Amino acid sequence: MKNFLLNVGLIFLLFSSCKKVLNNESFYGIYTEVSPVPGRSQLNFISNNLVVKSETGSIYKDTFLYSFTPEKIILNPTWSYQYPPQQFDFKKIDDTSFQVESLYPGIPEEIESFMTYKK
Repeated sequence: MKNFLLNVGLIFLLFSSCKKVLNNESFYGIYTEVSPVPGRSQLNFISNNLVVKSETGSIYKDTFLYSFTPEKIILNPTWSYQYPPQQFDFKKIDDTSFQVESLYPGIPEEIESFMTYKK
C-alpha cells in the first residue's frame, strides 16, 4: 500500500510540474502592440500555423509560419528560404494578451526587451 501511494504521489508530481506547450488554435485573431510602443505593430494569427506581422503606416507585411515550444515561439519567414527560423521568448499572459521578446533587431549586447500584444 505504501508503494502504491508513493507511486501515485510521484505521478501526480510529475504531471503537475510539466510545462504546457501552447496550442496554436488559441491564438486566432489580431493582436496589437500595447508596449513598449502602443499601436506600432500588429500580429494577425490567421490560421493554426500562419501569422502576418504589419506595422502602422507601412504597406509591407511579413508572413511567418509559427509554432510553439515551452516558453518560445518559432517564426519561420515564408517569403524566403535563405532566412532561418528564429526563436523568441514568449509568455501568454491571459486569453487576450501575451509578451514576446522584441521582434525588432537590436545589438547583441542589449538587455533583452519584450513587447506586449493585446487582442
